[in-house]
Amino acid sequence: MDNVKIKPEALEAIFKRVWSKPNTAVKGDALELSAELLLLFAKEGIERAKAKRLESGMGGPVDESDLEKILAQLMLDF
Repeated sequence: MDNVKIKPEALEAIFKRVWSKPNTAVKGDALELSAELLLLFAKEGIERAKAKRLESGMGGPVDESDLEKILAQLMLDF
């Protein structure tokens, strides 16, 4: 997952969909930082879900139920 990137343009499009004021703008540096934070959040969630799955004695890939189990604590930590 080291080569995964979130395009700032895609993130800007998401932001613009949820902003209540249509003329709100965001600078490039802020978009890059937001993309990096979102990627870090996703990576941390996957790693925690993997650890939880191994802790419970299960192998195999992580699925959505594994992510649901760690989501509450992940949200509190971020």
